[in-house]
Amino acid sequence: MANDTSSAPPNPAAPPRKRIGELLVEAGLVNVEQVVMALGMLDAEQLNGALARQLGIATADLETLAPEENVLNLLPEDFLRGRKVIPLAVQNRALVLGMVDAQDQKTLAEVVRATGHRNIEPRMITEGSFDRFVAGRFTTPEVIEALRAALGPGGALTFERGGSPDAAPIVAFVEWLLRYAVSQGASDIHIEPYEAYIRIRLRVDGALRAILTPPASLGSAVVSRIKVMAEMDISERRKPLDGHIELPSAEEELHFRVSTLPVVHGEKCVIRLLRKEGHLADLARLGFAKDQYKLICDAGALPQGLILVTGPTGSGKTTTLHAVLNHINDPDTNIVTIEDPVEQTLPGINHVQVQEKGGVTFSSALRAILRQDPDIVFVGEMRDPEVAAIAVKAALTGHLVLSTLHTNGTAETFARLADMGLASYLVASSVQLVVAQRLVRRVCGCAVSAPIDAALMDRYGITETQLATAVLKQPVGCAKCHGTGYKGRVPVYEMVAPSAALREVLRSGGGESEIVACMNAEGVKWMWDSGVARALAGETTLEEVAKTINPPAR
Repeated sequence: MANDTSSAPPNPAAPPRKRIGELLVEAGLVNVEQVVMALGMLDAEQLNGALARQLGIATADLETLAPEENVLNLLPEDFLRGRKVIPLAVQNRALVLGMVDAQDQKTLAEVVRATGHRNIEPRMITEGSFDRFVAGRFTTPEVIEALRAALGPGGALTFERGGSPDAAPIVAFVEWLLRYAVSQGASDIHIEPYEAYIRIRLRVDGALRAILTPPASLGSAVVSRIKVMAEMDISERRKPLDGHIELPSAEEELHFRVSTLPVVHGEKCVIRLLRKEGHLADLARLGFAKDQYKLICDAGALPQGLILVTGPTGSGKTTTLHAVLNHINDPDTNIVTIEDPVEQTLPGINHVQVQEKGGVTFSSALRAILRQDPDIVFVGEMRDPEVAAIAVKAALTGHLVLSTLHTNGTAETFARLADMGLASYLVASSVQLVVAQRLVRRVCGCAVSAPIDAALMDRYGITETQLATAVLKQPVGCAKCHGTGYKGRVPVYEMVAPSAALREVLRSGGGESEIVACMNAEGVKWMWDSGVARALAGETTLEEVAKTINPPAR
């Protein structure tokens, strides 16, 4: 009929419309693998396995393999990086070769010529696992140059693959490692023994970065030298040990806390750098918002009560409380601390070091301190119910007590105190301020502007008003930040000074959900919101916030 407006049947002669993925592949902008992964159909490992089965090639899991040094030495490092291949083993006169592109016949032919192995057995590996393997096993050129410059010609410890550890000046190397870690702004050095090598990593800005992978034969010598410097028993390798190193420096005395732990292939050694940085004791420079700064200053001026700073290990809790102590320190005030360890001493403040073997525990020292007529007491950590009970009692009897707890946030802190056996009325009466904090990585100067869409706004709770002034960044990576895209860290805080309403909830024994509801009603700014604000200000990224902070239970 002339007026029939129903859809016409498809023209069988017309070619089917191509999907966007097909058009992108034809244009050479992406490959099939990228399309499949982008659609969320498979992850990299699943896709690698499927392709391997299709091609009849076995796969290799680089995460669980530790190729011998002599096998890795079969090919130059530049070749491995450029062709994305890893020699894995020599089995029955055949070279087992991990390859990101196992069909690359040109590379296979070059491997035959370079190694003399005519029989090559390729194994498919993912590009991600290859990158992680290279980062964990190969020494970066800048580290090699720093080591050469420090040790000089003729005495340098050769860490290039294929070098001999026998000529290693261990004493000079260990001192170089300690000073190099300081120069890189590291907080920890990790020395980890494996079957074929030892891995040396630095924790910088909260993230671990591999710098050296010497042969396994060097491991015991390095750890023994560290033990000598830390005055530890070098003959004891079957139980954990602790020690301390002092290293002279033109600028400052360098201090390191050493911990060893027996593992399958030897002893894992972790060295924490205890740097005395005066600017960190300035409360005004710790990155508090104006209202937060007022809260913590007001709490520090109180004659009595309990101030708690919470967060995981390495989140800056002690730094914050040392800054509070420095802020309120004056000649008319008797301030005593009990810590394990005493990482930084402040003039005019009496610091007590815990010594378990000598009978100086947190509880015994705290009892003794309270007989010393203190005005302010800092307890390094409320580790157990006994210490918590003494601290709360002190906070209610004319002392200002500062301490730390390992909890995720302010609301959880009140529940944790109840779990430690403290009566609800004591918690309600004693706590004057709770600060929860994290450290998130700061974007490097190489960062570029980042787009934001509706999905991100919904996920992170970003409003149109916030978006109007946002300067969101995304990391790029450069030599200055060692390709990470981040340099330094910024603090993120969550803070609550209990109101009358919240104290009533605490006094009545309210659970965490009731505490959260009360805090929401009073408009608390959760740590997540503070982190998002940091990201919108261009200081960090939304991804870093999500990686470090749990979303609030609103």
